[in-house]
Amino acid sequence: MFRAKRKLFIIVPLLALLVSGCGGANSKEDAASAPAKDGDKAVTIKLSNWYAKKMDNWDVVIAEFEKQHPNIKVEFASAEDNNSNEFYKKLDLAVAGGDDLDIIMFSNMTFLSQRAGLGMIEPLDDYLAKDGIKFADEYTADTSIDGKVYGLPGKSSQGLVIINENHLKEAGLELPKDWTWDQYMEYAKAMTKKEGDKTRYGTYFHSWIQYGYLVQNFGQPVNANLTTDDGKKANIDNPFMRKSLELRLQGEAEGSATPYSEVVSQKLNYRPQYFNQDTSMILTGSFLIPETGGTETIPASFKTVFAPTPKLKAEDPIAANVSGDVLSIYSKSKHKDEAYTFIRWFSTEGIVLQGKNIPSWKKADLNDVVDRIIAGSKNPEMIDKASLLYVLENTKSTTAATAVPYHAELEKVLLEEFDKMMLSGQSIEDTIQHAQTKIQKIIDSKS
Repeated sequence: MFRAKRKLFIIVPLLALLVSGCGGANSKEDAASAPAKDGDKAVTIKLSNWYAKKMDNWDVVIAEFEKQHPNIKVEFASAEDNNSNEFYKKLDLAVAGGDDLDIIMFSNMTFLSQRAGLGMIEPLDDYLAKDGIKFADEYTADTSIDGKVYGLPGKSSQGLVIINENHLKEAGLELPKDWTWDQYMEYAKAMTKKEGDKTRYGTYFHSWIQYGYLVQNFGQPVNANLTTDDGKKANIDNPFMRKSLELRLQGEAEGSATPYSEVVSQKLNYRPQYFNQDTSMILTGSFLIPETGGTETIPASFKTVFAPTPKLKAEDPIAANVSGDVLSIYSKSKHKDEAYTFIRWFSTEGIVLQGKNIPSWKKADLNDVVDRIIAGSKNPEMIDKASLLYVLENTKSTTAATAVPYHAELEKVLLEEFDKMMLSGQSIEDTIQHAQTKIQKIIDSKS
């Protein structure tokens, strides 16, 4: 979810921070890309993130950028553990300690928004205007906050469903190209298989509370959060929340979804559940596409096919909210021009070259992007290109409003009521009404 239509004080359960830069975008003819003259000293910019340099092809990206821009060197600053939670903690400490920062990646707009409100992020509007760039013509995601652009989007992660093709065929099911949530649960039931005391579940819903309100969170462009988009009213008592809770209880009652009690008590994770074939399908994001073709640590042993995000009603369009990484410039960076040069280049040419994610850049060749992702996987034959392209080409990408600053507090309230429903038998109606009342009280207290 990218767009932030409210004031600049916004956050989520984790913490985040910032970067620096500025310069000439994708053009190889601007000053930043000109060969360094004799005696010129190359500027080094720091790219702060949480990714693994080699595994995620950042070494390839940086080498090509420095080749095209010999007067700019990129320092890759990362713990390389793919843990954004820890990254945000360390970045907060770095800012508090007065460390030099340039470019900082955010895993989504919510983390960026709060920092923009604190004056930590450099607006990019002047840089874009100087290059004659119209943001909406370039990117699918909207990274504006109160009319100003505070970051350029990298990968675009949209909702989709990954399915074990063997399990699908075993159940005699056709790969869905357009389906509802009711049909999703029918597929989950059909693919559930019991052998002795072991059950292979048709689907798995992760412990994140976002899977508690999945119908509105994944597919509703308006009022997708726990407040209405204006931040003034609790947004629990609605058909999308009610359907979400019904689906979760249905999965428990029918035994078609991994029991919630096991998910939380055993601290299960969606990756091993799917890749170890303990579940047949998962609603996830397009960020997981490369892994369906296997990695060095977990080779793919079965073929994955793809289906679009389910819909509440059959007549609804196929749509999914998008989120993804955003690259921003630290307001106190000493090298803003150079940092901008990098984030503009990476958000266009660089992310395609990286070959790991679907870019937000509209001018990318989607077929080429998918080919690169598949080719870069350990077992490329295990990714079904045809169904993947179908989902990507036929899903309308929507951008939901960024959550309120105290969103994590609201999610905690919902999680408490959700747990009572899933683990203690509280009714759906009581769950909705209790959460609606408690969340409204919090909203009123913030006014």
